[in-house]
Amino acid sequence: MDNTYFFSAFGTFGNPNGFRQTFFLGGNQNIAREIRTFDLKTDAIKLFPQSTIYSIRKDYASGCNLISYSVYTFAKEQNSDRGGTFIGSSLLFVNKIASEGLIINALNDFHSSLEKNNLSEGTITVNHSDQFSIQKPKDFDKIGFNVREVDEVDFSQSGNNYLVVYCETNIAQLQIFFSKAIDLLNVYDTIYFTQSHEIGEFVKQKRIFKIVDANGFKKELDLLEEERRRALQNAITDLEKEREELKDERTKLVEDLNRQVAQNEKRHQENEARIKESKNGIEIINKEYNQYSGKIEEVIRYLKSDGKVEVAKKKHQENKRSFADSIRQNKNIESLSALSSPNERMYGMGNQPYAGADALAGFHSSGRNQDKEFRLDGFKVATFILSLLLIGTLVLCFMWMPEKYLTVFSQ
Repeated sequence: MDNTYFFSAFGTFGNPNGFRQTFFLGGNQNIAREIRTFDLKTDAIKLFPQSTIYSIRKDYASGCNLISYSVYTFAKEQNSDRGGTFIGSSLLFVNKIASEGLIINALNDFHSSLEKNNLSEGTITVNHSDQFSIQKPKDFDKIGFNVREVDEVDFSQSGNNYLVVYCETNIAQLQIFFSKAIDLLNVYDTIYFTQSHEIGEFVKQKRIFKIVDANGFKKELDLLEEERRRALQNAITDLEKEREELKDERTKLVEDLNRQVAQNEKRHQENEARIKESKNGIEIINKEYNQYSGKIEEVIRYLKSDGKVEVAKKKHQENKRSFADSIRQNKNIESLSALSSPNERMYGMGNQPYAGADALAGFHSSGRNQDKEFRLDGFKVATFILSLLLIGTLVLCFMWMPEKYLTVFSQ
């Protein structure tokens, strides 16, 4: 069975059951547990003998949007003379509705059989809605072929607002009212329709529910339309404002991005130049090391051939100064921030212009030390020679000295 639509039958049964409702011809247990009852708030609206109330209502139950069309007629309870009691039927739709004419025909057909099978002289003959005897309306299956989506009703908001419309409720007029009332479900949760003067006076006196006549109903629609136009204009204004803000935002963002791109392009060009300069610097440094190494070899060959240390040292010092100046000029090439900086690696060397500076400096200091050691060793040799000469002189003196002097030394 199609669960897109189904019926509910309900009524007031007196003690001990009170109001009860039961679903027939479809539906599901989850909706049955969560949906509001179709009971009337009898301190606000009340049925009288020979009176009828129709209603349209929106609900949200078990994750479903529901619209229900109901009819209430006066019916007495067993063993009770209490007023305002009733029997009723409701045709519920899940997420869809059908044409209003088809709805009214099926609803009236179902309710007529409900009254015929469960009333005796205007009194409900059963004690619970579960005991109702119902009949399937002749147009029930036809409804499933004529359903349509409902997209103009906001089911997310419920303000417990109720409207009563005092108007004609014949099939032709009710069809028009039901059709237009769909829009008003955005303002009211339930809208009642009745042509009973007694019900209208009761609602007006109680002043709990808002009540209007057919003209007032039209005004409600006009107010809704005006509110929609205002909401539409506000939406357009907001979107236009957002569009203008979007233009400004896009202009600013694009300018910022272009500026960043330009900066990146400039940085990229600068980086390319720095990379090229760094490569040139590396080539120069490699060349200087090779040249200086060659000059050292020349000094070594000079020393081996001529042995003139002072001349070699002087020539080497000149080569070293030239080498150090060249390295100093090329070692401080600006490096890319994203790369490890050659300057940082060179910084650890202090004032040394190249890695072999200690060895080269040692060459010079070693010469001085050797010269110093050479001078120290010459002094020792001279002292030693003089000592030998002195000793030799004394020996000769003793050998050639007259005996009379020797006797003096021997005493």
